[in-house]
Amino acid sequence: MTAELIRLVRVGRTFRSGDIEVRALRDADLEVTRGEYLSIVGPSGSGKSTLLNIIALLDRHTSGTYRFEGTDVTELSEGARTGLRAHRIGFVFQSFHLLAHRTVTENVVMSMLYNSVPPRERRTRARAALDRVGLDHRAGFRPGRLSGGERQRVAIARAIATRPAILICDEPTGNLDSASTESVLELFDDLRSDGLTLLVVTHDNAVSARAERIVRMHDGRLSEPIAV
Repeated sequence: MTAELIRLVRVGRTFRSGDIEVRALRDADLEVTRGEYLSIVGPSGSGKSTLLNIIALLDRHTSGTYRFEGTDVTELSEGARTGLRAHRIGFVFQSFHLLAHRTVTENVVMSMLYNSVPPRERRTRARAALDRVGLDHRAGFRPGRLSGGERQRVAIARAIATRPAILICDEPTGNLDSASTESVLELFDDLRSDGLTLLVVTHDNAVSARAERIVRMHDGRLSEPIAV
């Protein structure tokens, strides 16, 4: 298995808005190695979300080459892309997207319904993931009884229960207070120590500073990485 997890070569994304061509992403070059902790920062409208959606296989690039674990994803069918995303990519969002009427354990279990985890293993994996984020004692609670920081930890447990190759986090601390933010960032540090690859998109300099490498975006262009 090679150290390279993701490679983008001159990747672009163009949209049509009436008669106007909008270049949301311009010739992006990026390599992410296994076990790396990378942060992508930039102002609103800089192209961060477009880049994230392409890396996460939620959108298709219109130019360039994108390889994920050595596979050129350009020509993959939607079914193949969905399968790759379900098995190899974990997601954490600003909004927790937890089901209010389900317990914490049930929320984590649901992440494994479509990624070939045998039914008998799902609850065991869910409890192990909750233990990893320090919330096994909340397993039977519903999300409404949890703090914002705890709900984000459940969302992280849900993402890592599938054992992804990379955890992609989109403004993961945007709805948290400073204490909860620090708790989540400490968890990211721990997960990185376990060997998990992390890609965090944020506008918060304090959050991006925790990564080992920062990439900046402006007007759809990706800068050279900056050592931190």
